[in-house]
Amino acid sequence: MTLPENGPWTLPIDGYDVLQITFAYPIDVVAYGDGGVSAAIRLEQGFDIHDPDGVRHFDASAQPWEELAGVLALRHDRIAHATATEDDAKLRIEFESGRVLTAGPHPRYENWAVTGEGFQLIAMPGGGVAHFPNGGGIVVAPGKP
Repeated sequence: MTLPENGPWTLPIDGYDVLQITFAYPIDVVAYGDGGVSAAIRLEQGFDIHDPDGVRHFDASAQPWEELAGVLALRHDRIAHATATEDDAKLRIEFESGRVLTAGPHPRYENWAVTGEGFQLIAMPGGGVAHFPNGGGIVVAPGKP
């Protein structure tokens, strides 16, 4: 599916199941849909996860892995709805569990990217989103791990 050139965007990843989380720099959250299609959510700096206990802030560039372990709660969670806005570079991913992952721009770096079948969105430093209709440069292996 190809996204419109300009946002806001509703990302075509509803129902995808998070089956892979890679801790490195950056953090990659990979979710799989029907037929082996996948989407990668790359988090390079600060982001938040809202859950019943409140809001937890994470920073992929600064925190040690043991402090980032709360991200593992997303494993086997299913994406209910995902959106991104263009001007303010806000990403919002709602999960069936009620958790919500949010990320905005970083003043100096690309803070987040979402790559799926036929699209890639990248938050630009300071705001705005680069849109690549063919999936850009992040490679996501086909099929479930």
